[in-house]
Amino acid sequence: MSLSPGLSVEASAAAAPSRRVGVMLVLVAGMVTTVLALLGVWWLDNNTKDVHIMGWYGDYVIPAGAMIVGFAAGSGYGIASYLTGFRIRRGLLLAVLALQLAGYAGAQYLEFRSMMREAPLVDQNGEELTFARYYHIRAVSFAWDNHGKQGEPLGMWGYFFIGLGVVGFALGGLAAPAILMKVAYCERCALYMKSRQLAWVPASAPARRVSKKDPAAQAAYAEEQERAAAGASTVLARMTELAARGDALALRAALADHPARGGAARKINRLPARLRVRLVRCRECGSGHIQLAMVTGQGNAIKVKSLEKMPLPPDATRILAGE
Repeated sequence: MSLSPGLSVEASAAAAPSRRVGVMLVLVAGMVTTVLALLGVWWLDNNTKDVHIMGWYGDYVIPAGAMIVGFAAGSGYGIASYLTGFRIRRGLLLAVLALQLAGYAGAQYLEFRSMMREAPLVDQNGEELTFARYYHIRAVSFAWDNHGKQGEPLGMWGYFFIGLGVVGFALGGLAAPAILMKVAYCERCALYMKSRQLAWVPASAPARRVSKKDPAAQAAYAEEQERAAAGASTVLARMTELAARGDALALRAALADHPARGGAARKINRLPARLRVRLVRCRECGSGHIQLAMVTGQGNAIKVKSLEKMPLPPDATRILAGE
């Protein structure tokens, strides 16, 4: 039998039922939030006059409402995964996608059945509608509401916008699980790791206008930028050296002049470029690392480039975490 390094036959056998329980907990939690979200949509549709959240579109093509409902529906998968420590991998993510689509289709069918409680639905020829026929009529009758006025039906284009709603719901449901897939994870303890901000390090000079007609000012500004970048490189080199030695006390001293939060940290965050220093650690066994990232830009133009990881022994992570 082939096992992962350090994993005994007994541990592997014990992990199998635990994994099955984890899968079931995640799936059940997600199905519960999916049912609750779709019930909420149904309640709003039947008890309010102007709130049809699934019909919210941004710029006519972004299914914002469906994405919001989908996110609420899929939140259970992410919450259960985080609380239980069961990691969602690609296979389970595909199962979540299938369940989201099934939940959406089921809700549409139940809506169709509820409309037939008192009498069957019929078309203009008096023939009873099947679900497929009902959905086709609904799609081709799709029309935009313009300030309370119903627009013209879009015909076959209605399928496109109905389809956007389905895709938006499914993608919204995948958001929470997909985000967790990128969170650091301790395989040994089967827990998501905690992240703690240790420092912000300036990597550029403050942005300011320098006249192109003033070569001396331009040269001085360029030199200022070089000094800031060199200072960040010096801090990075020192951290690499200390992390390799596992010297947490020296690391903490090296970062003492670089704030993690507060007004000084916000000031650094307004710079065009800054180095983000985070401690990522398992709250159970203490294993972890320092994760560096170069952050550039402001507002919607912010870009984050992950840099190297600096592994640390458990004792060092506990010191840096203040334990």
